[in-house]
Amino acid sequence: MSAISTLSSFLQNINLVQTEQDRIAKLTYQVDTSQKSESLSGYGTQANQLLNLQSAQSTEKSYVANNTQTSTYLSAYDQSLSQLSSDATKLIGSLDAFTVTDPSAVSNLKALVSGLQVDVAATLNTQVGGRFLYGGTRYTTQPVGNLSTLPTPAIVPAVPPSTTPTVTPLTVAQVPLPTPQTVPATLPLPPYDTQAATLNSATPTAAQLTAATQTYQSQTTTIATNQQINYGVSSNNVAFQHLVYALQCAQAATTSTGANQQAYIQQAASEVQAALSGTPGTSETGIQGLHDSNGTAETLVANANTVHNQTLATLQSQITTITQVDPATVATELSAAQTQLEGSYKVVSSVLNETLLNYLK
Repeated sequence: MSAISTLSSFLQNINLVQTEQDRIAKLTYQVDTSQKSESLSGYGTQANQLLNLQSAQSTEKSYVANNTQTSTYLSAYDQSLSQLSSDATKLIGSLDAFTVTDPSAVSNLKALVSGLQVDVAATLNTQVGGRFLYGGTRYTTQPVGNLSTLPTPAIVPAVPPSTTPTVTPLTVAQVPLPTPQTVPATLPLPPYDTQAATLNSATPTAAQLTAATQTYQSQTTTIATNQQINYGVSSNNVAFQHLVYALQCAQAATTSTGANQQAYIQQAASEVQAALSGTPGTSETGIQGLHDSNGTAETLVANANTVHNQTLATLQSQITTITQVDPATVATELSAAQTQLEGSYKVVSSVLNETLLNYLK
């Protein structure tokens, strides 16, 4: 009976040692990390609450990351639209100041147009993160070609009793095409688009129309639960078609004389005004309107991210309340546990010595 009692006492002390060792390991983890447990099971009844909070935190972080990326694109649109607006304003100023009595008028306009053609094309070919900003969903395809090589707009001869010729007005490229077709036929892409040569046709195939449609598409992104925004501008937007046509007319004016030159100057002025402000009596939006819409999208995304960051702060506070421990308190508990473990070791050692002594007797 004495042996059985001694064995029972020994086993109880061994269990006590194991329990204390496990407790010390847990307290050591808490001291090192300031976290209560390295697994959900260590949080007991709060495990589900913690899991839900962490899931919500992950969702909010995803929104912030997505919106930050979207803000990068919107900021690039803001800067590039400002540049295009500046280009259009410069052209307006030059056209308003143009006079045939000034010997340098033609050379000045020619130099300005040449520079603006390069700048407008470069701006519409802006890339952000390897993605063409104005390419629609053609993210890796340059949207705009060389603007200086576009054809000269045709002159419509004066019809008596008028003695003033006019310039053929811009036929806006668009998809879907109007039904019935216009005369001359409206094409899916403007001539400055790099894919115009392969996709333009008076009777395009379904595949051509699908490909052309991609060049006009904007982007849609979810910035918060049940809140989406559309953003992005195509290089083929009607405002840019007017701007490019204004440059074509201005370029033609530098190689024309007399009434034809004046017709090109007047048409260029009309086109660039449409590019900036839209065409009166139509639903066309000018560059200024595009800039305003982009600014609205920027504000919505910024406001959404403010809310997401506030929510993240609240979630982190709730998670911290559940998971974190007071290092000072835990350190005290660890010290006490280590002292208790030392005592348990002594008891076990004593039992072992006593058992061995009895055996030797």
